[in-house]
Amino acid sequence: MKITIIGAGNAGSACAFMAAAAGHKVRLLKTSNHITHDDHFETMVKNKGIYCIDNTQKGHFTDSADDAEKSFQPLTMITRDPKEAIEGAEVIMIFIQTTYHRALAQKIAKYFQDDQLVILIPGYAGSLFYNQFCDNNPIFAEGESTPNDARVVAPGTVKVLFKNVRNSLSFFPATRTVEGMAIASRLFPAYNIPKQQIRKNIFDSALHNPNIIVHTVGLLVMYPMLEYCAIHHPDEIPYMYRDALSTKMAWIMIKKLDTEKMAVLSALGCKPIPYLEACLFRNEEDLEQDPKEVFEHYKLSSPAGPDSFNNRYITEDVPIGLVLMSSLGKKLGINMPECDRMIDMCGAILDRDFYKEGRSLGSLGLGELTKNELLHFIETGLS
Repeated sequence: MKITIIGAGNAGSACAFMAAAAGHKVRLLKTSNHITHDDHFETMVKNKGIYCIDNTQKGHFTDSADDAEKSFQPLTMITRDPKEAIEGAEVIMIFIQTTYHRALAQKIAKYFQDDQLVILIPGYAGSLFYNQFCDNNPIFAEGESTPNDARVVAPGTVKVLFKNVRNSLSFFPATRTVEGMAIASRLFPAYNIPKQQIRKNIFDSALHNPNIIVHTVGLLVMYPMLEYCAIHHPDEIPYMYRDALSTKMAWIMIKKLDTEKMAVLSALGCKPIPYLEACLFRNEEDLEQDPKEVFEHYKLSSPAGPDSFNNRYITEDVPIGLVLMSSLGKKLGINMPECDRMIDMCGAILDRDFYKEGRSLGSLGLGELTKNELLHFIETGLS
């Protein structure tokens, strides 16, 4: 299968390696002119491929690029030219921060072709932007989590920290789910899931994105720890998963936010799955295990940090994730006090108006639709 991976960061690089290792013909596209990951990208160009370290067997995160044997996978193409990378591919996988979806859609959607599968990971309903700027008829899909957790640890080298066993997808329009799954199931084993475990629509995937819960609550609870370390222990960085998400306060907040999330999902006619149960589904073959124990084990694979509150865990997952959830709740007549409180607090800390800059039904062009019109649109793509 011919696959184009868009995004030369952690997840995109790791997915490019995995896809090439699985025998797919992989093109890697870097669309940003920012210096972020430029050394990494240029090293891959020079090497004509990517090195990978599999850290998944260690049971804990190690920060070295040299603590395990590297494997190498050549890539078919490594480029900055979107037309060259996209035309003729069967699958396009987009790994970028969701805050850039609209800007990227304006640059690349014109190259999408009929019946290509375009997967956004994560999605947060961003496929609607690409649909707006696309003249052809691709199938859009949205993921709620990457097939793996990874870090770029040296130019040209990515380390895979954790591999997900399963990953649910949704499709836009939802009427093309069968077509989309026929293609997606050939990509990675994690996408080859039973029909009843496919998400109903893109809002189903958006609200089951784990980051909307764990990133936002985790880093908000971690904020006092970051301030304390900055003043008293400047050489130390706390661990969000290990430290902040081991507190009673964090799990009280998670329960409240998760309850609001599931109320919105129920009102949309979707199956509401608690955060920890969704975590178990993604991460483990044995679904009879205790979900909290699985999460506790997962925490061991996570690195220190983030080292700043001004981090994508907040600047992406609050305005794109929580604001979208709040907007859906308001449309459906559901009170969202925990969600709104978190948006307000995070915005106040960073002196930003996340409601104004965030992703809502209004910013997606759907603000005037009734509930039934909204559901009809994401089902059929027709207004």
